[in-house]
Amino acid sequence: MEKDIAIQRTISDNGEPYTSKISAVRVGRENLSDALPPHEDYEGRHRFDPGATWTPAEERRVILKTDLYLLSWICVMFAGLQLDRGNLSNATADNILDDLNLTSDDYNNGTTIQLLAFMVCEFPVQILTKRYGFRRVLPTMMILWSLVSWSQAWMTNRTSFYITRALIGAFEGGFIPGTILFATYFYTSKELSIRLAAFWSTLNVARVISALLAAGILELRGTAGKPGWFWLFLIEGLLTFVIGIISFFYLPSSPTSTSGVIWRKPWYTEREETIMINRILRDDPAKGLTALKEPATFADIKRAWSDKSMWGLYIIGLVAYIPATPVQAYLTLTLKRLNFTTFNSNMLTVPSAVIQIITMLSLSYSSEFFNERTFHCFFGEFWSLPLLAALITLPDGGREWSRFSLITLISGYPYFHPIVSAWISENTFDVKKRAITAATYNVIVQVGSLIGSQIYRKYDAPYYKQGNKVLISICALSLVTFVAQRLYLQALNKRKAAIWDEMSVDERAIYQADTTSREVDGNKRLDFRFHCILDPWLYPARRVNVQKHDIVSSPPSTFFLPQSFEYARHNAPSAMGERKIGRRACNGCKIRKVKCSEVPPCNSCISARIECTFSERHGSRGPKALRPKTLISIAQTQRKGHTSVSDGASFADQSAQCRIDVPVSPGPSVGPTIAPNTPLKTPSSSLIVQLCVYRLRLYPIWPIVAVEEIMGSLQGDIQDMETYALANAIGAATIAQLKLGQTETSTVTGSSMAEECQRTKSMGKNGQSANLNALRIAFFLHIYYENQDQGGMKSLLFLREAITIAQIMGLHRESSYLLLPPPEQQIRRRILWLLFVTERGVGILYKLPVILKPNVLFPEMNGDDETHILPAFRKLVDLFWIFDQSRAFEILEDSSADMFDTDDMESTRQNSLYFLHKKLQENSLDFYSSNEVQRADICVTRQWMRAVLWKASNNCEGLNLDNQITSLDHPIQIAREFLGFISQLPSTALEAHGPTMETKIYEIASTVADAVADKDAIALISPYQPIDILAHLQRILTSIRGGNEALEKMLYNKTACVRGNLLMLMEPSSLIEDLDLDGDWPENNALFPNDSFYLNSGPISVGDAEAEMMSV
Repeated sequence: MEKDIAIQRTISDNGEPYTSKISAVRVGRENLSDALPPHEDYEGRHRFDPGATWTPAEERRVILKTDLYLLSWICVMFAGLQLDRGNLSNATADNILDDLNLTSDDYNNGTTIQLLAFMVCEFPVQILTKRYGFRRVLPTMMILWSLVSWSQAWMTNRTSFYITRALIGAFEGGFIPGTILFATYFYTSKELSIRLAAFWSTLNVARVISALLAAGILELRGTAGKPGWFWLFLIEGLLTFVIGIISFFYLPSSPTSTSGVIWRKPWYTEREETIMINRILRDDPAKGLTALKEPATFADIKRAWSDKSMWGLYIIGLVAYIPATPVQAYLTLTLKRLNFTTFNSNMLTVPSAVIQIITMLSLSYSSEFFNERTFHCFFGEFWSLPLLAALITLPDGGREWSRFSLITLISGYPYFHPIVSAWISENTFDVKKRAITAATYNVIVQVGSLIGSQIYRKYDAPYYKQGNKVLISICALSLVTFVAQRLYLQALNKRKAAIWDEMSVDERAIYQADTTSREVDGNKRLDFRFHCILDPWLYPARRVNVQKHDIVSSPPSTFFLPQSFEYARHNAPSAMGERKIGRRACNGCKIRKVKCSEVPPCNSCISARIECTFSERHGSRGPKALRPKTLISIAQTQRKGHTSVSDGASFADQSAQCRIDVPVSPGPSVGPTIAPNTPLKTPSSSLIVQLCVYRLRLYPIWPIVAVEEIMGSLQGDIQDMETYALANAIGAATIAQLKLGQTETSTVTGSSMAEECQRTKSMGKNGQSANLNALRIAFFLHIYYENQDQGGMKSLLFLREAITIAQIMGLHRESSYLLLPPPEQQIRRRILWLLFVTERGVGILYKLPVILKPNVLFPEMNGDDETHILPAFRKLVDLFWIFDQSRAFEILEDSSADMFDTDDMESTRQNSLYFLHKKLQENSLDFYSSNEVQRADICVTRQWMRAVLWKASNNCEGLNLDNQITSLDHPIQIAREFLGFISQLPSTALEAHGPTMETKIYEIASTVADAVADKDAIALISPYQPIDILAHLQRILTSIRGGNEALEKMLYNKTACVRGNLLMLMEPSSLIEDLDLDGDWPENNALFPNDSFYLNSGPISVGDAEAEMMSV
């Protein structure tokens, strides 16, 4: 029951969720984010992480960056829009109508033409924006209208006035809705209204700036024989043109593509991009259903226009802004007719702009705080009603300042357009519908402006009594429309709730699982609620307060309402605040962190429509698993009672001090188990010992097992058979890889563990099904049999089995990770990339084709591992990734071919090999960023790859010895560099990699021998002392514990062939007597005291080397 309560997130009939902490937007769509992941073509798809969490400080930082980088510049663009759109009003104060022989009716006609062109271009611009993106369309529009605005300076008559008005309207059409839609990709719906208010506040700031500029610029009348309005259009047009050019190179394409020509560095870090994308999609998952550049179709337009829930908002857009439109448009002209001077007329427009900035921001902030739309818009509309009535009753003549005060207050009314725009965004659940609806709404607003421009007529001047009466009527109609829209949306919500309550839990589950229908139906879905709150003081929208280090965002869960539960609709939900939950709180309130009345059923649970239970008791939290000290104590106790610590192994005492704080990974499945008295062939004590050895010596190269979880399972009274089989596989691989011998007190061997693993691996819960444990078992069995028989049938079959299981589970596809928690993603990504490295290594060694094609991200560099494990592992992956992306495997499979079909094919192959040589050279080795085992792997693998490439290159073209020997790609130089690296590593670092390491070292030495096998090469190569290099490589190969005698013999024969009868090399086995197999390699040049290569990187002393070898 406790779990069920934790995932329930209910919403009211008014659209208010009672308990959700996922988003601050109080509509039903927040409950759909988990069931509706973004499409593959969504620009931020690679940052989508359903399990991502972040702190309030991180989210605030992301929002602040967005405000600084995006919001501020969009405001600048809006200012440029207002400069060119409103400068005509300022120009009227400089007698532009008289200069062009225009009347007031001509002025009205010009305004009408501009609005008509504006409306005609709204939808084409939205289609272009969805097709080509905001980054290019919006700045292009700005550049075009600024050019037209600039050209207005040369108007001479009515015709030119009408043409320029039409062009400006056409190029400005669609800019505002396009910018609003652009902002929705960066802000949540809750944050949108206050940001849109900032946009329109910028318009008023621009009005102030424009008035101040106009007051000064219009004083230039007579300069160069031009009127003042000539310089006004010219200067302000140039300013807008500059803003448009900068915007073209500055605006981002999306939250994950913010770098540009001007700002080369991305705005956000990878972590911040993840926060940005997931906070947006959790607020409104519909934003991820279409690409930014996906065009709208006619069906989308038809679906948007047929949505009846938007019709009321369209009517609001038509009539709500008319009452103030003519008053604002005629403000300057009215002041001029009231006998104010040109300068004073422009300066007196400033107070109204300042008042509107203050009232609009205050109203928008209040709307966001209370999460309410209707009554705030109602208040903004009601503002003008008494002022218009007062303007009618004001006597004609005189009282200029009283008239000015009323006109200023009307013009400075609380502009609620940002609130309505945010309201539209909240009540649409489709990005394309949102774009079309916003454009439609904006067109209708312009229609209203067109109507408003015709209300003040010439016969009614200068006080416009009749026009003001019309404005009062329209204002009253608008107030009724707001109330009607709220009632209609509330009725729709109740209708949906009634149908939803009659559905069973299964029916609801099936309904919500139908994601295809959800994408089509959008806000018509039964689980979507329109935003329309009746009593804002009863439903505060404040987010749950959290402590400084609490996480504010968590993975969304599936949302279901209880099937049968009577709830009191009259009770308002509890206000959520920063309250400490009492010990007697019910289970539901404790989980949801709201105040509990402590009397069942509590009011909060009744409001949330969930059961109120006090029966559950939350258990105290303990450690996730056994602590390291506890594990050590267990191991020591078992050693005393059953067997020695070296049961089946031989390793230093420091193994008991190994860290076992591995990252949380999916633990063993609890399925069919076996009782403790069931005979098991491998004692738990032996398994734990080998797990400790694995954690100490081999975990850096195979970081795919949570050792502490397996140990904890093995110590339980009831063991999981699948976990037992995995432990046996790890033990067998560990013993075989490190060549550990059997002790006197134990009969457990690698062979017995491998047999026991195969006997029990199918007895677990999952049987033969594909799962992570089955995959890991197959991988470790591959390691075991590879040590027994390099390239053998069993080894390759188990590797192919592991890859097949990975493909069945979809580990090679990024989409399979989307809904998994971060720990699960982490371990799966590690497993996949380890398989990638292993398969590529086997493919190069045995010239086999590769089938695993990973298309997933690398694991994040976090977790409880030592900090150097994953970075070093990534370096190893990068080496094989270079090969994989260069199609090197195809070339190496055919490396024995001497002829090619065409010269072009040969040239392509040579170019590919050359590219690989260069990339491997550029891949530097950092000896301080990884541990010794990983350093050995990276070093040997890199040099081995270079040697393999040299062989492939040598097969298709002859060598130019004069140039090749001094090249860094020549085997002599490769081997010298290899010896320099290896001298800094202990022998145990090489032994940890088993037979694969021996084969790679042999390949390097074999390549050196092949390079000097040509008799013509002896004279050129002899100064580099290749025989000394071969001798050193031979010593390293023979010093590895349990070395491969076949490889040693082959290398001995190759070396003998190179020197012929000039130097008789010792048998490989004789070298072992002179080496301390249990110790580490001596530091630097101590192993080869006479080798000048380790002293000063100069030529190796062949005399000393020969004397040393002959003495043996």
